[in-house]
Amino acid sequence: MYSVRSARQFSTSALRAVSFKTVPASSDSVSSLKVIVKNAGSKSGPSGLAHLVSTSTFLDTPEKSGLRLKREAELLGGEYSAEITRDALILKATFLKEGLPFFVNALGSALAKASFKPHELKEVAGPYSSYVNSLKTSCPKTKGIEELHAVTFRSGLGLPLWYDGFKSYSTEDIKTFAKSAFLTENIEIIGENVDSADLQKFVSESSFASLPTGNDVIAQPQPTYTGSESRIRRAGKTSAVLGFAVEDADAFELVAAGLVANAPSTISANVESKVLSYDGASLFYFSVTSSDAAETSKIIKDAAKHLKTLDFSKYAKYASYLAGKPVTSKSVTIPSEFNLVVIGDVDNAPLKSEL
Repeated sequence: MYSVRSARQFSTSALRAVSFKTVPASSDSVSSLKVIVKNAGSKSGPSGLAHLVSTSTFLDTPEKSGLRLKREAELLGGEYSAEITRDALILKATFLKEGLPFFVNALGSALAKASFKPHELKEVAGPYSSYVNSLKTSCPKTKGIEELHAVTFRSGLGLPLWYDGFKSYSTEDIKTFAKSAFLTENIEIIGENVDSADLQKFVSESSFASLPTGNDVIAQPQPTYTGSESRIRRAGKTSAVLGFAVEDADAFELVAAGLVANAPSTISANVESKVLSYDGASLFYFSVTSSDAAETSKIIKDAAKHLKTLDFSKYAKYASYLAGKPVTSKSVTIPSEFNLVVIGDVDNAPLKSEL
């Protein structure tokens, strides 16, 4: 595994800032590409706009329609997708190894030559983005974690991850956002089961070479807030999520492990605790979701109590298992305040002041 700067290989100025990386193959015949566009995530623009950009990415270009691109990719035994995170837009492609030139060009064209036509926004990107938001947030836990971001960060990382349809955007808005984000300094290309020299050669000959250069954007610390509470009444299961921004993400992997280890065993409740790491901030949360609001109430109260009383340093082994990486034992300082979100039967869920 290694990372090199293409400026050492090519004289094309637009490629000098593109970062390349190859990773060990997981299959002899199947290859994959991942293009990470930093500063193109949901935190980087108006509410929901980045998600609209992502769903518009593999539609028409001057050379090919979205339908033709899809058919050609399928004929080559490959597939592609785009997804949005809070930090980045991520394009992915999986294909047979000999399809590398086609998919490098397809991903490059998706960034450099997307047409962003008005009818595509109205008929495809807009409705699909709203559908994804409705589908994702129909889960009370997901809705709770989204709301926790909103009360913890407010702006930036607190903006909705998906387009909720409450704001109207034009294709010019999409083009402006894409133009500001689709810069070579923001691009990292990761290839799996591909030859590094071939990857760099094909990228230099593709539409990636026509992307403009810009200035490196350094992630800034995100303003954070604690002591907030949000309660959203909704039919169905009840989810309670408590959390707060943290600086030492590894330390709070211990806290996540300790809270999960001490949660009661139950077949009716789903319990989860994680640390979500972003550029400029990390967010710790503990969530419980159950069809029984009383059960949700009891488990979230117990978790709040454990936050104040447990010795989390002894959960290093379990934390390593849950996080999928080594976590060392250390002392953890728990903030005096946290944020609480309740989705569902808010009448039978505790107030933050009761935890």
